[in-house]
Amino acid sequence: MIVTDETIAAYVDGELADEPRAALEAQLAADASLAARVEAQRRLRSRLSAAFDPVLAEPAPRDLLALIRGEAPPATVVDLAARRKAGPTWGWPQGAAVAASLLVGVLFGAAFVRIAQPTAILSPAADGVTAAGPLARALDGQLASDQPAAAAVRVGLTFRDGDGRYCRTFATSHSGGLAGVACRAGGGWRVEASARAAPAPSGGMRTAAAETPPAVLAAVDAMIAGEPLDARQEAAARAAGWR
Repeated sequence: MIVTDETIAAYVDGELADEPRAALEAQLAADASLAARVEAQRRLRSRLSAAFDPVLAEPAPRDLLALIRGEAPPATVVDLAARRKAGPTWGWPQGAAVAASLLVGVLFGAAFVRIAQPTAILSPAADGVTAAGPLARALDGQLASDQPAAAAVRVGLTFRDGDGRYCRTFATSHSGGLAGVACRAGGGWRVEASARAAPAPSGGMRTAAAETPPAVLAAVDAMIAGEPLDARQEAAARAAGWR
């Protein structure tokens, strides 16, 4: 029986039906490598729960509650045909941002998300891609344990990798944004893995776990050494300049 990652995740979450669960447990008893995969999934689930469960306790944003109650203002309808005929209305900063995002897109391939904001959040470097602008500022100074619910960039896990570097997961707030993991390199943050983040619901309510794509979670699990930093350790690491 070939056991997929999806089957292991369902087993760890207690969502596997009786018959396939019994078959998997019988295979676990005789397959050490399969048992190791299950244990790795359990550890990852435990780490994510410890880091992200507090987000579930956050109150629902007023904008979202207003939408549910039918109290939100009517949406603005844009005539796209007329907008296309009028041509682009970008100024120099917007055009430069698009050009920069396209350049970085060549480096990131299909996983890269073009940034629609005037300020770029990624910068190409000789050895890869580094965080820039609001992403760099969030990774430098934002604590996962104390950040605004509507932050443009949300920081999730903070941990050390096998080389002793501090690494942090992140997700941008705009629809179709970027999620990834970046590690401290020199005086900045090198982006080690990235993918499209799940769009944030209307009103800005989102959870870091839901925004983090499976590819990024897999990268974190392969990189992490020990347990993620708790709130006190995270604050101490920031105070020490992530050194």
